[in-house]
Amino acid sequence: MKLYENIRAKRIALQMTQQELAKKLGYKSTSTIARIESGENDIPQAKLAAFASALNTTPAELMGLQIVTLGPEEPDDTETVAISKGKPQLVELIHQLDSLSEKNLNRVISVVNPLIENFLSGEDFRIEVKSESRPVE
Repeated sequence: MKLYENIRAKRIALQMTQQELAKKLGYKSTSTIARIESGENDIPQAKLAAFASALNTTPAELMGLQIVTLGPEEPDDTETVAISKGKPQLVELIHQLDSLSEKNLNRVISVVNPLIENFLSGEDFRIEVKSESRPVE
């Protein structure tokens, strides 16, 4: 969903009228809310947090993003990432990458980054896998 669709859906879910939302945001009439909800007007970036607060949600949720928190339980050691909803495989991949050791994470990144660069540039790509035999430790 687009931002304006999410605003309308959230307002309706809260059983709030356009007039009530307009009042919470300091607008004198509902016409601005109606134009925003129809996609006719964009929300100024400075107003996004106010819309989220008035609709009891977060700016990320209004934008259709999912928040993923990575790292240990200590707040100073965590990282928050916002990704598009509808991509559960991306959430799972992020958690899997987060569980790797630094060494293994760097190995994965060294393989994945060239693939992503090829996709973005539109070039054809070929994956060549080389395997090393090592004794089991």
